[in-house]
Amino acid sequence: MRNLNYLIVLAVAVFSFSCSSKDETPKLVEKSVTIEVEMDGNYADYLVTFSVHSMLSGRSTFVTPVLKQPSELNWTQVIEQGNAYTLAFEPEIPSISAISSAPIHSLGFVFNAVHLGGEPDDSFQPLSAEVRLFADGSVFKEYNYEALGPGETSDPLAEEISIE
Repeated sequence: MRNLNYLIVLAVAVFSFSCSSKDETPKLVEKSVTIEVEMDGNYADYLVTFSVHSMLSGRSTFVTPVLKQPSELNWTQVIEQGNAYTLAFEPEIPSISAISSAPIHSLGFVFNAVHLGGEPDDSFQPLSAEVRLFADGSVFKEYNYEALGPGETSDPLAEEISIE
C-alpha cells in the first residue's frame, strides 16, 4: 500500500508539471501595419525595387499589401501563391507607402535602388531612404538605407519582422 501511495504522488507530480502553462503556444499579436519609405538625394536617377512578402495573420493566412503611394502605380509583379508583391519603378516622387489589408503578426520586405547609369554632375547625391513601419499607427521599427553611386551595386535592405 505504501508503494501505491508513492506511485500516486509521483503520478500527480508528473501530471501537474506536464500541464504547465509554459508549453502553451503564445498568442500572436496582430496589428494593422503601414510601411513608409521616404527617399532623399537624386532618387530620380535610380531604379527602385520595393517588395513586400510574407504578410501573415492567424496560423498562416496570407494578407495582401495595398500600395497607397505612388497612387498612380500598381504592383509590377504579384505572386499570390507566394504572397509576394513587388514594385519596380523610376521614382518621380520621394515616397512609397503600403498597408496591410488586415491585421498581421509578421511580414518581410525588401528595398533596393540601383543607379540607372550616366555621368552624375557635381551636385549628385546618392539616394538615401528612411523606412518606417507603423503598427496600429505607432512607429514600430525604423531603418536607414544608403544606395551606392553609378557603377556600384547597392546591398538591399531585407527584413523579416514579427509584430510585438
